[in-house]
Amino acid sequence: MSDRYEHPGGNNKPRPLSDEPGFVDGIPVEDLVRMTREFTARIINEDRQRLAIELTESGHQRTLQTTAPFLLQQFFTGKIDLDAELVRRYPGAPLLSSTSFNPAPGTPARHGLAQFETQDNAAVMTLEIHESSGLLDLTFVVSGMVGIRFALGPLPAANRRRFLELVRRDNGIAFLWTRDRWEKDYLIFVVRDHFLRLYAFGAGRYDAACRLTPEGLDKLIAWLHGFWNDETDLPEPQPEDNPSSTLTW
Repeated sequence: MSDRYEHPGGNNKPRPLSDEPGFVDGIPVEDLVRMTREFTARIINEDRQRLAIELTESGHQRTLQTTAPFLLQQFFTGKIDLDAELVRRYPGAPLLSSTSFNPAPGTPARHGLAQFETQDNAAVMTLEIHESSGLLDLTFVVSGMVGIRFALGPLPAANRRRFLELVRRDNGIAFLWTRDRWEKDYLIFVVRDHFLRLYAFGAGRYDAACRLTPEGLDKLIAWLHGFWNDETDLPEPQPEDNPSSTLTW
């Protein structure tokens, strides 16, 4: 293995044999920071361009400047880093590290309920899926007393499949919304190194934010896929199911 690395300026410098202060795997920290920022900027720009094309094809591009929230207008015109701006607006979003699912992730069913909680149960996010139409409700509960509900209408199958593809990436931004886009409730998923920051917007009424661990994100994707996989033959509810179950669908 060579003990030299190629510096961005073109000068070869000795590669440290072991990590020294200011180096990671023999690469200067400042170079790693620069490369990370460049990679993140490229991913964000690709997501922005993809969404702009989708808006144009759906006919929403014409109304973007007049009806879209200012935050989205700034993002689609390339004036802000959406990830950085959301972090600035919603600092300290709680990490929901405890999970429970009914049915279990990857299990096909007609209805489902998933919960993500903080370790002290002070903040809870509940997701409920209604039948195969893709209807999805999210409820954020604070201190077990106040809940804020976001209701996504029927999600077209193509939109659901595309969303699951995008949110599986290690890094990227994915929107989950209906054909009404920002005129109805919608979600923004920001994935960084497979950690998830989730933002919910209630069409000008209220917002909510939280974070999920990589394990929590993997389980959520598998759980959603169990409902949104069009090739799955969903079973009918069975009346003989155990009535003592926590939830009976």
